[in-house]
Amino acid sequence: MIKTRTLALSLVLALGATTLPAAQAAEAQPAAPAKSHVHDTAAANKALVLNAYQALFGDHDLGAVDRYWAKDYIQHNPYMADGTEAVKQFVEELGLLQGPKFKVEFLRVAAEGDLVFVQTRQPKMGANPEMVIVDIFRVANGKIAEHWDVMQAVPADKVNPRPMY
Repeated sequence: MIKTRTLALSLVLALGATTLPAAQAAEAQPAAPAKSHVHDTAAANKALVLNAYQALFGDHDLGAVDRYWAKDYIQHNPYMADGTEAVKQFVEELGLLQGPKFKVEFLRVAAEGDLVFVQTRQPKMGANPEMVIVDIFRVANGKIAEHWDVMQAVPADKVNPRPMY
Protein backbone atom coordinates (compact mmCIF):
# COMPACT_ATOMS: atom_id res chain seq x y z
CA MET A 1 0.00 0.00 0.00
CA ILE A 2 2.79 2.45 0.92
CA LYS A 3 4.65 1.56 -2.31
CA THR A 4 1.48 2.26 -4.33
CA ARG A 5 0.95 5.69 -2.70
CA THR A 6 4.62 6.56 -3.14
CA LEU A 7 4.50 5.50 -6.81
CA ALA A 8 1.28 7.50 -7.39
CA LEU A 9 2.76 10.58 -5.70
CA SER A 10 5.95 10.24 -7.74
CA LEU A 11 3.92 10.06 -10.96
CA VAL A 12 1.90 13.14 -10.01
CA LEU A 13 5.08 15.07 -9.21
CA ALA A 14 6.82 13.87 -12.36
CA LEU A 15 3.89 14.59 -14.67
CA GLY A 16 2.88 17.86 -13.04
CA ALA A 17 -0.52 19.24 -12.11
CA THR A 18 -2.08 18.05 -15.39
CA THR A 19 -2.63 14.63 -13.81
CA LEU A 20 -4.68 16.12 -10.95
CA PRO A 21 -8.47 16.29 -11.23
CA ALA A 22 -9.64 19.70 -12.47
CA ALA A 23 -10.81 20.89 -9.05
CA GLN A 24 -7.51 19.97 -7.42
CA ALA A 25 -5.52 21.50 -10.31
CA ALA A 26 -7.41 24.79 -9.92
CA GLU A 27 -6.66 24.83 -6.21
CA ALA A 28 -2.98 24.13 -6.90
CA GLN A 29 -2.61 27.18 -9.18
CA PRO A 30 -1.27 30.30 -7.46
CA ALA A 31 -3.54 33.31 -7.41
CA ALA A 32 -2.91 35.97 -10.03
CA PRO A 33 -0.64 38.66 -8.62
CA ALA A 34 -2.29 41.91 -7.65
CA LYS A 35 -1.61 44.90 -9.86
CA SER A 36 1.83 46.13 -8.93
CA HIS A 37 2.68 49.57 -7.62
CA VAL A 38 5.31 49.87 -10.37
CA HIS A 39 2.64 49.31 -13.05
CA ASP A 40 0.35 51.91 -11.43
CA THR A 41 3.22 54.41 -11.24
CA ALA A 42 4.19 53.86 -14.88
CA ALA A 43 0.58 54.31 -16.01
CA ALA A 44 0.21 57.53 -13.98
CA ASN A 45 3.51 58.86 -15.34
CA LYS A 46 2.45 58.03 -18.90
CA ALA A 47 -0.84 59.90 -18.46
CA LEU A 48 0.97 62.90 -16.96
CA VAL A 49 3.46 63.13 -19.84
CA LEU A 50 0.77 62.75 -22.54
CA ASN A 51 -1.34 65.47 -20.91
CA ALA A 52 1.67 67.76 -20.52
CA TYR A 53 2.87 67.20 -24.08
CA GLN A 54 -0.56 67.86 -25.60
CA ALA A 55 -1.15 70.93 -23.41
CA LEU A 56 2.19 72.56 -24.25
CA PHE A 57 2.88 71.53 -27.84
CA GLY A 58 -0.61 70.91 -29.20
CA ASP A 59 -2.75 73.38 -27.23
CA HIS A 60 0.02 76.03 -26.89
CA ASP A 61 -0.66 76.43 -23.16
CA LEU A 62 2.48 77.87 -21.55
CA GLY A 63 0.82 77.45 -18.14
CA ALA A 64 1.26 73.69 -18.67
CA VAL A 65 4.95 74.15 -17.87
CA ASP A 66 4.07 75.38 -14.37
CA ARG A 67 1.54 72.56 -13.88
CA TYR A 68 3.54 69.61 -15.24
CA TRP A 69 7.28 70.44 -15.08
CA ALA A 70 9.42 70.47 -11.92
CA LYS A 71 11.06 73.81 -11.09
CA ASP A 72 14.48 72.11 -11.04
CA TYR A 73 13.82 70.36 -14.37
CA ILE A 74 16.96 68.88 -15.96
CA GLN A 75 17.36 69.16 -19.75
CA HIS A 76 19.73 67.01 -21.80
CA ASN A 77 19.04 68.68 -25.15
CA PRO A 78 22.25 70.70 -25.76
CA TYR A 79 20.25 73.61 -27.20
CA MET A 80 18.15 74.14 -24.07
CA ALA A 81 18.95 75.20 -20.54
CA ASP A 82 17.61 73.60 -17.36
CA GLY A 83 14.50 74.85 -15.56
CA THR A 84 10.92 75.72 -16.45
CA GLU A 85 11.68 79.24 -17.67
CA ALA A 86 14.03 77.74 -20.27
CA VAL A 87 11.22 75.48 -21.52
CA LYS A 88 8.90 78.45 -21.92
CA GLN A 89 11.60 80.49 -23.65
CA PHE A 90 12.44 77.65 -26.04
CA VAL A 91 8.79 77.14 -27.03
CA GLU A 92 8.36 80.88 -27.60
CA GLU A 93 11.57 81.12 -29.65
CA LEU A 94 10.42 78.25 -31.85
CA GLY A 95 7.35 80.31 -32.73
CA LEU A 96 5.17 77.35 -31.80
CA LEU A 97 2.63 79.54 -30.04
CA GLN A 98 1.90 81.47 -33.25
CA GLY A 99 1.01 78.32 -35.19
CA PRO A 100 -2.35 76.60 -35.19
CA LYS A 101 -3.32 74.38 -32.27
CA PHE A 102 -3.36 70.68 -33.14
CA LYS A 103 -3.80 67.19 -31.75
CA VAL A 104 -0.33 65.77 -31.13
CA GLU A 105 0.28 62.62 -33.15
CA PHE A 106 1.68 60.13 -30.64
CA LEU A 107 3.13 57.32 -32.74
CA ARG A 108 4.44 55.20 -29.88
CA VAL A 109 4.29 55.59 -26.12
CA ALA A 110 5.82 53.36 -23.46
CA ALA A 111 6.36 53.75 -19.75
CA GLU A 112 8.49 51.87 -17.29
CA GLY A 113 8.79 53.01 -13.71
CA ASP A 114 9.66 56.71 -13.69
CA LEU A 115 10.49 56.87 -17.43
CA VAL A 116 8.08 57.65 -20.28
CA PHE A 117 9.12 57.24 -23.93
CA VAL A 118 7.18 59.12 -26.62
CA GLN A 119 7.64 59.06 -30.40
CA THR A 120 5.86 61.85 -32.27
CA ARG A 121 5.70 63.24 -35.77
CA GLN A 122 5.90 66.97 -36.28
CA PRO A 123 4.42 67.96 -39.63
CA LYS A 124 6.28 70.28 -41.99
CA MET A 125 5.89 73.83 -40.70
CA GLY A 126 6.90 76.61 -43.06
CA ALA A 127 10.58 76.14 -43.96
CA ASN A 128 11.00 73.45 -41.27
CA PRO A 129 10.86 69.87 -42.59
CA GLU A 130 8.67 67.09 -41.23
CA MET A 131 10.38 65.71 -38.12
CA VAL A 132 10.28 62.47 -36.19
CA ILE A 133 11.00 63.03 -32.50
CA VAL A 134 11.67 60.63 -29.65
CA ASP A 135 11.40 62.13 -26.18
CA ILE A 136 12.28 60.40 -22.93
CA PHE A 137 10.91 61.94 -19.75
CA ARG A 138 11.73 61.08 -16.15
CA VAL A 139 8.90 61.82 -13.74
CA ALA A 140 9.46 62.49 -10.04
CA ASN A 141 6.90 63.58 -7.45
CA GLY A 142 4.18 63.98 -10.09
CA LYS A 143 6.20 66.35 -12.30
CA ILE A 144 8.43 66.04 -15.36
CA ALA A 145 11.89 66.17 -13.79
CA GLU A 146 14.26 65.31 -16.64
CA HIS A 147 14.24 65.06 -20.45
CA TRP A 148 16.26 63.57 -23.31
CA ASP A 149 15.36 63.75 -26.99
CA VAL A 150 16.40 62.71 -30.46
CA MET A 151 15.05 64.59 -33.49
CA GLN A 152 15.47 63.71 -37.12
CA ALA A 153 14.15 65.40 -40.25
CA VAL A 154 12.34 63.14 -42.69
CA PRO A 155 14.58 63.21 -45.78
CA ALA A 156 13.17 63.97 -49.20
CA ASP A 157 15.58 61.50 -50.83
CA LYS A 158 14.70 58.30 -48.97
CA VAL A 159 16.26 55.06 -50.18
CA ASN A 160 13.37 52.82 -49.07
CA PRO A 161 9.60 53.39 -49.21
CA ARG A 162 8.93 52.88 -45.49
CA PRO A 163 8.07 55.81 -43.25
CA MET A 164 10.44 56.58 -40.38
CA TYR A 165 7.64 56.00 -37.93
